[in-house]
Amino acid sequence: MVTPFDETGMVRYDAFERNVEEYLKAGLEGYLVLGSNGESVYLEHSEKLKLIEAARKRIPSSMTLLAGTGVESTRATIELTKQAAERGVDAVLVKNPFYFKSQMTFDVYLNHYTAVAEASPVPVIIYNVPVFTGVPLQSRLVIELAKHPNIGGLKDSSGDVKLISEVVWNTDKFPVLAGAAPTLFPAMAAGARGGIVAIACAAPKAALSLYRAFAAGDYKKAGVIQRIIAPAAGAVTERYGIAGLKAAMELEGFQAGVPRRPLLPLKPAGHEDLAQIFRRMNNELAELS
Repeated sequence: MVTPFDETGMVRYDAFERNVEEYLKAGLEGYLVLGSNGESVYLEHSEKLKLIEAARKRIPSSMTLLAGTGVESTRATIELTKQAAERGVDAVLVKNPFYFKSQMTFDVYLNHYTAVAEASPVPVIIYNVPVFTGVPLQSRLVIELAKHPNIGGLKDSSGDVKLISEVVWNTDKFPVLAGAAPTLFPAMAAGARGGIVAIACAAPKAALSLYRAFAAGDYKKAGVIQRIIAPAAGAVTERYGIAGLKAAMELEGFQAGVPRRPLLPLKPAGHEDLAQIFRRMNNELAELS
């Protein structure tokens, strides 16, 4: 879920909760607050806790709520993880520390994730997002960490289907979720159980239609849907980023606000491009159904 901000940079908690209500109506089955698309790196600690509380208030206990709690130090990650658990999250998503890149070795990460998992009251989901961290996690690290009883899965946003295949092949039913919608279908074919993807923020029913087609064994339909949504998915991540995702959400009737500075809102030309891409996507999905 994105974090809506107003023009002054304040969090719009009312808009955040309204978006949750719309996602519930659309049929989404799980939610992530404080992820990359939630601009978590720009949020103050108190804002993070309040967003978790707002999400849990609206999301039924029968549905999964994840919170991103990975920060640079192990100590701070554990603290935020415990506070998130106290506020009712079902599991936490922990990205790898990355600032001192040359020192982020196998042993450093093994110790970091093990310490967080030992201290966490809820399961820990490993978050591999090298486009932002600059440090991709190796499959052998994930395979080793999967042995820990409180490490409950992997969200892979690298788009590396080979990594997903290696993790699934070498672990015992270790859950993997894809984090890149342009490769959601091949990721699920490689063993991912679903996805946490940006496009679902703006087009939840489109993302769900791909997942449900695959889960039902209709791989032909799932492949067609993948081709239809891929341009929109790429536009709101690789091409336009957070500003594009928020603009797309506004186009689709959600309340996304503007990005928090230093990020800038999308320019008019980008709005026009997104409008055309989403119009075509919606028309083609309507014809398919």
